[in-house]
Amino acid sequence: MVSRSKIDANKTVFSDLDAYCSANGEPLSNAGQARWIVSAKGRDQHRLVKADLTSFVSLGATLKIARFDLEEESLFCTVGLELPDEISGLLDEEVGGGILTAILSELKPIPIVSALCVKNITGVGVDTPGYVGHEVLEISQLYPVVRVFSGADISAEETPRIYFLICLADSVRSGTWMDKQLRANLELIAELSPIAIPYRILCRSLFDTDPGAVFLALYRCLEALYAYSHTSELMKKLDMDMEWNKVAQVLEETLAWRPREEPSLGMLLHMAVAEDLKLMLSSLGTTLPVKADLVSYATKQMYQLRNSLVHYRSFDQAFDPDTVNWNRLCEATALMVLHVYASVFGE
Repeated sequence: MVSRSKIDANKTVFSDLDAYCSANGEPLSNAGQARWIVSAKGRDQHRLVKADLTSFVSLGATLKIARFDLEEESLFCTVGLELPDEISGLLDEEVGGGILTAILSELKPIPIVSALCVKNITGVGVDTPGYVGHEVLEISQLYPVVRVFSGADISAEETPRIYFLICLADSVRSGTWMDKQLRANLELIAELSPIAIPYRILCRSLFDTDPGAVFLALYRCLEALYAYSHTSELMKKLDMDMEWNKVAQVLEETLAWRPREEPSLGMLLHMAVAEDLKLMLSSLGTTLPVKADLVSYATKQMYQLRNSLVHYRSFDQAFDPDTVNWNRLCEATALMVLHVYASVFGE
């Protein structure tokens, strides 16, 4: 565990604030002068010095999520997210001056107030009679809301999954178009293996104003399994006892082999539930033609949608996103991911 200097951390925080004021036309006369955030002795100062930043995700200049570890405790810290008092498996913590200093010095969020407002607060320093440091409330009000949640015995592999749950709990940005039914189904995704699911991609998609980003993130969960059927069949024929994803990686690295996308998607959707495929079709405003095969037709519709969102071609641009029921489409895709992953990893 690497110790963090209290002096250096505070210097970083106030240097960043000085630079913000200067860049926005309000330079401070006391720029560079020693200032600090008051931290309580004991646990709070211990966190400032000993909490290691082990992982973080930046969702924007004012949106951050991070994990700090110390001893047997993990702290999940957020900047700019509007969260409830409870996150599954985590305990809401008071934000003390020590952990606030660590968060601001490491994550460097941008203030949300004017440079003049920052100047009026940080312009007070050691040259002011009676100065004993800046109180937590003084500095925290300059930034988006900072929250801290603690948990014990949480493995590093679980971090992206917890990030995803935190992002889903945000009541502002991730709630602009998603309804409760979709959010509940997305929470089920968090029960899947943190190694298998690209949770960071899912996190970023939740904050995109385009609902197609969530569909594409869920589609990538299926895309990650494209090689499954082909490599599994090969392993059976060669009587190999290895993990299928490692075999697929060797095939790509050695032979430059990659599975064809649409047929691979179709093989996966055979593991999906028929009702989910029908829900996807109805969300796209289409129904299964008479005598058509459900899996084949759903595969083609899903793959065409993916291409329309990813590519820019005349044919694809005929697609009108306003005709899609994005809540039900993403719900259906999330359920497909759940059932397909259960089939693949359940084996």
